[in-house]
Amino acid sequence: SGFSLAAGVSSTSDSSAGIMTKQGDDYYGIEAAYTADSWGVAVAYTSIDNAADPETTYWGINGNYSFDIADVSVGYETEETSGTEKTGYFLGLTFPEVGPGSVSIGAATSANYASNVTEYMIYEAAYSYPVNDGLTITPGVFIEEKSGDDLTGIIVKSSFSF
Repeated sequence: SGFSLAAGVSSTSDSSAGIMTKQGDDYYGIEAAYTADSWGVAVAYTSIDNAADPETTYWGINGNYSFDIADVSVGYETEETSGTEKTGYFLGLTFPEVGPGSVSIGAATSANYASNVTEYMIYEAAYSYPVNDGLTITPGVFIEEKSGDDLTGIIVKSSFSF
């Protein structure tokens, strides 16, 4: 029907000779999603109960829509620790028919940021093209803003299918 639900729980502990010596971290997460022919949406919640730090909770919502000319993906996340809220977001566009392949561009915050802090962004662009039926090559470039010099990189991804 297009609906999906996923959840997970994880916990860590420190022990010596089988005896628990220190409480560990607890992680809880759940995601609900719906996918249709040309669009999809997902909502996720995560809680991290750190043994040494205050609890941190995350909420995220992601969506995508396929137009005739391009596919759009967007996302927004909140993070809350001890009353301090941070947010982050992304936006991506994929043009599926550019020559024999597809072009993707995107922009996102490089982390979640409080409203009184300077946001740094990451920008990326890639071109994915099929070499043959079993091999796709995707070269790309990214720029990550930093407080000092920005970081620029080039990537190449090869995808095989048999």
